[in-house]
Amino acid sequence: MSSLIYKVRNHRFGLIALLAFCFIGISLLTRMILFFSSQRTGELTLFTILESFFVGFFFDLVTSTYFIIPLLVYLWLCPEWLFRKRWHGYVLNLILFFFILLLIFDSISEWFFWEEFTTRFNFIAVDYLVYTTEVIGNIRQSYPVEWFVAVALALTTFIVYQLRSWTIY
Repeated sequence: MSSLIYKVRNHRFGLIALLAFCFIGISLLTRMILFFSSQRTGELTLFTILESFFVGFFFDLVTSTYFIIPLLVYLWLCPEWLFRKRWHGYVLNLILFFFILLLIFDSISEWFFWEEFTTRFNFIAVDYLVYTTEVIGNIRQSYPVEWFVAVALALTTFIVYQLRSWTIY
């Protein structure tokens, strides 16, 4: 098993597998937190719980393929001589940092959306995108956004630091 991980880690497109794994892992963790914080957990049967996690895993798998496309295109177009440069590993770390920060910030946002509307992102979230100025003003008045951004940055820094062996050669 460790031989397989070593091969994937050292492959040019190994970062794609890592990012997909991070996406699915963070999504699963978010799903579990939202599930256990739900007030309706007593009403669910074992079958519906398993169904929601398996269907959620499938949706996360499909969504992760869309999420990794920009990195896939970048790695595909990047010449081999550039890819193997040591400084390029830092560029890959920056890219990984951006994507993981996006995932963590999305999970934090989804938590607060769940707290207010007891549902995952839906059409209400789309309305939030349409009326951005009013919504951002209300959110900044209601929540300490700077602290959540700081936590997301710190957590992302820790994760990327732990995964640096995937990007620096």
